[in-house]
Amino acid sequence: MSLALADLMEEGRRAVLRPLAQASTLPPAFYTSPEIFEAERERVFRRNWVSVGRASEIPNAGDRFRIDVAGEPLLIVRGKDGEVRALSAVCRHRWMLLGIGAESSATISCPYHKWTYALDGSLMAAPLMEQAEGFERGNCSLPSFGCEIWNGFIFVNLSGDAEPLARSLAPLAEEFAPWKMGEMEIVGRIEFDQPYNWKVLVDNFMEAYHHFAIHPETFEPNYPAAISWPEETNAPWAALRMPHKGNELADPLFKPLKGIPDRARRGFSVFNVYPSMLLAVLSDSVIWYRMEIDGVGHFKLTVYLLAHPASLDVPDAETLKTFLREGTSAVHMEDIVACEGVQMGLMSGSARAGRLSHLEGAIHEHQKWLLAELARA
Repeated sequence: MSLALADLMEEGRRAVLRPLAQASTLPPAFYTSPEIFEAERERVFRRNWVSVGRASEIPNAGDRFRIDVAGEPLLIVRGKDGEVRALSAVCRHRWMLLGIGAESSATISCPYHKWTYALDGSLMAAPLMEQAEGFERGNCSLPSFGCEIWNGFIFVNLSGDAEPLARSLAPLAEEFAPWKMGEMEIVGRIEFDQPYNWKVLVDNFMEAYHHFAIHPETFEPNYPAAISWPEETNAPWAALRMPHKGNELADPLFKPLKGIPDRARRGFSVFNVYPSMLLAVLSDSVIWYRMEIDGVGHFKLTVYLLAHPASLDVPDAETLKTFLREGTSAVHMEDIVACEGVQMGLMSGSARAGRLSHLEGAIHEHQKWLLAELARA
């Protein structure tokens, strides 16, 4: 750890590692420093499980999509055996990238020299390599990385030594069980190009304190900031509960499944499954924010809208799906104004760590976890 990074870490600990009533945010440099960002890539995103897609996006053998995690180009592939794998998307010959976007075929072929791989990553063919002495196809398989499916979400781990995902998230899986998320369909996707640090979005997502200022018409009338509360989880996720005004039953778009608890019908909850899986869990649907983080001040955001097929058995379901997409997009456009404003403020020479409200406990929990990960050898 460099001296500059060590100094930043100490400054962060002084601000964050206090009881919530005394704590501040991470200092601004944690949102703007290239050195902090590189440390996050190596110590946070390369070590922990990162959500990359939905299993339903690749239902058949040969289906696949490209995504980068912590700078590592990956192919997420459904094999002939039905297994989902995370393979390196870099050809073992001369490093050409394999695949663009979503594709489907029985093999993986490099567009540069037509080296061809099976869906499990093994090299099948390498044209005109007969004169390369000692060349063995068996030594040229695409590297594979840890891959698990949890509640229908595909997670990837680059380190190879992370605790099994299902074990670490077992209590959360128990809470989510009534929603049957593994069976949910994608009813919409919305993409945004975001010119600010990924943690700015995480902080914004995990507090309702801003509802009366940023969402005075979309959220505050039904989900007032003042009655929201962060839950102490002591787990690898944070949770924020947002009760409906007057503890009244919310009016869902779709039909909630039988077994959805009463509390979930009288409000909704948002979660950050560390480091960066953002979920809004409503009684009738789930909204997932997937971040593809490629720089200290930039990421691509894909918002997935999910609902169970049984919930969609309502009149005018297609119209309601459109309403959900338009409503979700409108809310995030309001948040973009706040997030971009925060990023500009972070660049100010007068910016410093800001004190946290009691409503911002989920931010505090995440930032404590993040400091611990950055300090881990």
